[in-house]
Amino acid sequence: MPQDNIEEIKGKVDVVDLIQEYIQLKPAGTNNFKANCPFHNEKTPSFMVSRDKQIWHCFGCGEGGDIFAFVQKMEGMEFPEALRMLAKKAGVQLQYQDPAISNHKTKLMDICKEAASFYHKLLVDHPKAEHVREYLQKRQVNTQTIEEWNLGFAPDAWDTLNNYLAKKKFNEEDIFLAGLTTKKERGVGYNDRFRNRLIFPIADTHGNIIGFGGRWLGQDDKMAKYINSPQTDIYNKSYVLFGLDKARQEIKKEKLAVVVEGYMDCITSHQAGVTNVVASSGTALTKEQVKMLKRYTENLAFAFDQDAAGEQAAKRGIEVAWQEEMNTKIIQITQAKDPDDLIKQDVNLWKEAIKNSQSVMDYYFDTTLEKYDIERVDDKKKVAKELLQVIDKLADTIEQTHYIQKLARIIKVEEKLLMDKLQKFSETRRTYSENSETEKNSTLKPKQRYDILAETIMGAIIQRPNNLDKYIDQLKPEHLPDGDIKKLYKNIIIYYTKKHNFDYNDFIKNSLSGEQKLATYANVLALRAADLFGELDDEIHYKEVINGIKEIKKHSIHKLLKEVEDKLRVAEEAGDQDQVNKNSQKFSELATELKNLE
Repeated sequence: MPQDNIEEIKGKVDVVDLIQEYIQLKPAGTNNFKANCPFHNEKTPSFMVSRDKQIWHCFGCGEGGDIFAFVQKMEGMEFPEALRMLAKKAGVQLQYQDPAISNHKTKLMDICKEAASFYHKLLVDHPKAEHVREYLQKRQVNTQTIEEWNLGFAPDAWDTLNNYLAKKKFNEEDIFLAGLTTKKERGVGYNDRFRNRLIFPIADTHGNIIGFGGRWLGQDDKMAKYINSPQTDIYNKSYVLFGLDKARQEIKKEKLAVVVEGYMDCITSHQAGVTNVVASSGTALTKEQVKMLKRYTENLAFAFDQDAAGEQAAKRGIEVAWQEEMNTKIIQITQAKDPDDLIKQDVNLWKEAIKNSQSVMDYYFDTTLEKYDIERVDDKKKVAKELLQVIDKLADTIEQTHYIQKLARIIKVEEKLLMDKLQKFSETRRTYSENSETEKNSTLKPKQRYDILAETIMGAIIQRPNNLDKYIDQLKPEHLPDGDIKKLYKNIIIYYTKKHNFDYNDFIKNSLSGEQKLATYANVLALRAADLFGELDDEIHYKEVINGIKEIKKHSIHKLLKEVEDKLRVAEEAGDQDQVNKNSQKFSELATELKNLE
């Protein structure tokens, strides 16, 4: 991929606009933004984004980069996938024969895309798909919806899809790795995975087909009603929510994600105009899926089927959602067995059910009390234990007190008794949490204060270089720690000596043109300084930098004094008077310099 093509994409996709599609950014000075980092847990925002420099960086975990690095990290993509995604967003046409965009995963996506088109054409045109079209008509799925969701039909044959894709010059092994075929039990070769099934293409959040779900439409009751693609290099069901590519903007707008159980529940809801809906494909939400939804909203409402399996899936999903600090409700469906049936009766009933979604705690109370006879002491203890474990997970103490009082009234025990039990739950959880945090933090090796100070001051110098000549007079390269910071400062001095002024963008473009790592490092330092010093007036900014330089010099001189002291001791022990005199003189000069800085 030519570099100018990559630069064209960067020029059309603003880093701030891109990142705001995933997390909420707050202004932090001129053209800089801040947020809690999406890549590690933190309470104080340390994730910075610069519109001027088109970069992002987290000063907590150290992750950072440009738009490509963000998409790769956020989506778990390799560069070729991120390139294709951002090119599509930017409206830049890529040359698909270029090796830079022809990696393994993009090849599998191309196979899935071709398979989806093949299945869809069969559904729409083939005579043998008549029973599927009749089924969809019976389910009141209209032609427009069939097109929008690219629904398809897998024929009742062993190798139709495999042969079709092979004729399209796709490798049979790659077709297998895309999850579309299975290896024959006898002999060599492959069989189609999906046969005589209604096909639901499964897309990632950007609309790329990565897998399929298939509903059995034959007479054999022994066949599984639904099967999905196996886990592949592009499809991991724990990271995918059906319909999220179509629902994410409406979820953001409505500030609510409605989670249903099945493909048809999701499709029918969208067809009826309620489009902030995704499907979990019959399983409980995973932590990864909840994190994906949290990019768009912190509010979830579950509408699972009214059976034991649906209830358990909802409960497990709620637990995960609470762990991710999501606001969670339950949509009670009493007039039908699932959202699809309710919508067929009247879409307004579905809208009302969403509007009247029930507090999760009320839901837990109802479902727990249904299982036990609270007139029995043993059952009363079980109710208390189950509900206290849930109440303990509420972050708000007012909410906790409210539900403790409610539980005390229902099972007719003193509130204090329940509060004492709740405290024991909390202490156990807190102790475990603190131990885990201590163990995790014990492996961290923070930078030395001297290194952090040097980086902070260097960033301030870069970010506002109007007094650079004075800073250069005060700060010498030898005062700085070895490594990138010293190398960067030397480049700054060389640039300023030649130009007699300092244009940051020109410096990055020309002086560091072959030093991408150093250029990124400079951008990160400037971004941190913009957050720390951005709102200071020039006079205070200058004083802060000069004071910082003094501290750096003091540290450097103390270090040199220790080295000279060691050399002096060795010279004295060896009886080398020349070295004794030389090092004594050096020690005296450094001590005087240090005194002048006090």
